[in-house]
Amino acid sequence: MKLSLFILMFLCPLVSGRELYLAPSGLDENPGTKDEPFRTLQAVVEAVRSSEIGKEPITVWVEGGHYPARQTISLDRDFTGTRENPIRFRSMEGEAPVFDAGLSLNLSQAEIVRSEDELAKLHPIARGQVRSLPISGPEVRGALGKYGVRCSLDGRMLTIASYPNVGFGHIARVADKGAIYAQGRTLGPPPRWSLDKPIGGKFTLLDKDLSAWQRELEFNKVAKVTGYLSHDWYRETHPIAAISDGHIQLADSSRYGVLGNTKVPRRVRVTNLLCELDRPGEFFFDSEASLLYFIPPQKLSPDSRLSLWLGLPILTVADASWLSFEGLTLEGTGQGEAMVSIVNCQHVVLAGSTIRNSSRPGVIIEGGNSCGLLSCDLYDLPHHLTLSGGSLETLEPSEHFAKNNHFTQIEAADYYGKISIRGVGQIFRNNLVHNFPGQVMVFGDCDHLIERNELFNIGFEEGDGGAIYSGASRWSWGNIIRHNFIHHLMCLPEAHPRGGIYPDDGDQGETIEENIFYKAAHRAVLINGGAGHRVRGNLFLKGYIGIYNTENYAERTYRNIARYDSGELKRGDKGDVIWRTEQVVGKEGWNREPWISRFPLFAKIMNQKRMRFYPIECEFVDNRFSENRKNFEYLTRGGEKKISEVPFIRSGGNEDVPMSVFMNESNLDFRYRGGAGQITMPPIPFQEIGLFTDGFRKAVPRKDLYRRAIYTEFKNRPSFDPKARYDPKTVNKSIYFNTGILVRDMGGFLR
Repeated sequence: MKLSLFILMFLCPLVSGRELYLAPSGLDENPGTKDEPFRTLQAVVEAVRSSEIGKEPITVWVEGGHYPARQTISLDRDFTGTRENPIRFRSMEGEAPVFDAGLSLNLSQAEIVRSEDELAKLHPIARGQVRSLPISGPEVRGALGKYGVRCSLDGRMLTIASYPNVGFGHIARVADKGAIYAQGRTLGPPPRWSLDKPIGGKFTLLDKDLSAWQRELEFNKVAKVTGYLSHDWYRETHPIAAISDGHIQLADSSRYGVLGNTKVPRRVRVTNLLCELDRPGEFFFDSEASLLYFIPPQKLSPDSRLSLWLGLPILTVADASWLSFEGLTLEGTGQGEAMVSIVNCQHVVLAGSTIRNSSRPGVIIEGGNSCGLLSCDLYDLPHHLTLSGGSLETLEPSEHFAKNNHFTQIEAADYYGKISIRGVGQIFRNNLVHNFPGQVMVFGDCDHLIERNELFNIGFEEGDGGAIYSGASRWSWGNIIRHNFIHHLMCLPEAHPRGGIYPDDGDQGETIEENIFYKAAHRAVLINGGAGHRVRGNLFLKGYIGIYNTENYAERTYRNIARYDSGELKRGDKGDVIWRTEQVVGKEGWNREPWISRFPLFAKIMNQKRMRFYPIECEFVDNRFSENRKNFEYLTRGGEKKISEVPFIRSGGNEDVPMSVFMNESNLDFRYRGGAGQITMPPIPFQEIGLFTDGFRKAVPRKDLYRRAIYTEFKNRPSFDPKARYDPKTVNKSIYFNTGILVRDMGGFLR
């Protein structure tokens, strides 16, 4: 209720108060009126600071256009509005202001490459498309010379030239696995290395002539390898030291080494090679020649702007309250903790805004209460959102929120992406989350509400993991995951199977209820040994396994506790589960307030010295299944056991239903049409799942259209196929389906 009242305030008409204006054509010496606006955020912020904050509403109207944002705007406790008298930074109706922290480059000197010497360095198919831009000035040259600096052209992210353009190449033979060093586990300091004295792995690539790479590396040693060099769930990046005799030599050590002889060939993407600049939207910086090469993704105009993501954070807010930023676009950050940080605030919200194009995290909200994102778009970011707050000592919630937001990647093929939820009492509701290569959403701690979200096309290149994941948190009680639509989580052939919702490593106490799973990975609900879980009233449709749990690790975990206590095993490792839990709740804190009153089942489980390591007190009830290979799987050290034979798991009221009870499978419309006979179906509000229109999001993509396109793309492919084989020649075409572009082209973004 509190959340709804807060959002309602921002959707209501403005009341009278002080109004200030900001425009690209303004002057900071102006009074900030409509006719004489300010030019920079710094000027208007100081004008707000000198106002009667808290005594009257204050609105800053922002005209559309481009605003360089080279300095961080820091708002503190001086910006303490009230519910009746808030402070609002608002775009003018129908306009699109862009605050760009990047460094803009003048494109007037960008010319198509024509000289024979330069053309000889390019990929044959790129000749006639590539433009070169002379770069001057030590700041720009120095920044571009650093690997990881990114850029965008007219708001569209450019990617570093790479091979292959989509997906990964494959290691053919490992000649040397290289030096191994695991930070935090390997004793001693990391081994020394340099490009001239490499210590990394050495390998060849399948079906790839490396001669052009070898020639380029002789004068430009900036190429890197990113990929799954050891395990299909661990992605890493390493510099290339040299290429000779068809072998790639990595420069530094790795956590596990470069491994061969696996079902899935080890996969690599090689980046930062001029000779691989071969498709629109790629770029490469030649530091020796001080030339930036790029292929424009769209036609250039006289107003086209290439922005290097070098900027500081755009906005930091600390100890403020009742403050909003509405209808803005923020981009171009390449330094600092995040593009936007909101710390120890109350009722601070980003609404109807676009957060994109940054090599730093998008939004971090920590401490305070009732802050969040409403109807925003976040894309092409390495880390999209962190919500953290509340008290694990008192279990007081923070009620931070993310509601009606669109999280995806469009151009950022090598950005993993992440949504992190920690602390107590965060709310993640009505969001659209898709097109992420790995495990995007990770939550931990207590009392979070994750509901009415749509998640799909997640984890398509990675083994293991889940779309919604929590791991090794025995204190993770009170979380509710309900009324979500989780579909098309397609497992990579022969890789470690994945999950949909995945409480891992003994995680306890989640409530997973009334969700819809359709083609949701290998195990739609993958519980890896945890106790106290409630899985009830869900729909499991056309998957491989519906609900999974295991006791395989229980005895080993029990025995290892003494080894951790004695110092034989490293204190604090994830297997040190009792010590780690007590660092959060206190010594046997499950028997004391507030935990004993709030979560009595937590105490009941943890007071059983041996059985607490088994998946006791679980409840798998009243679920509905249709056309899965298995509805349940429960594994013991002696093999599989029927779920009905597990004495400490309650599993009644589960039924099979025909797919004919749903309205339209090909449109992924899983409203009920009837025909289930006497079977009662769970009351899932299907039409209320996902994005909706409001005062900020004026339109949403047609769900029937993009869902039909996804259904059609994967119609003949199960989410997991034990007979499928990984084919290096076809895998990049079969597993990559850019739903970021699909939904964007269907009107899926604010602007």
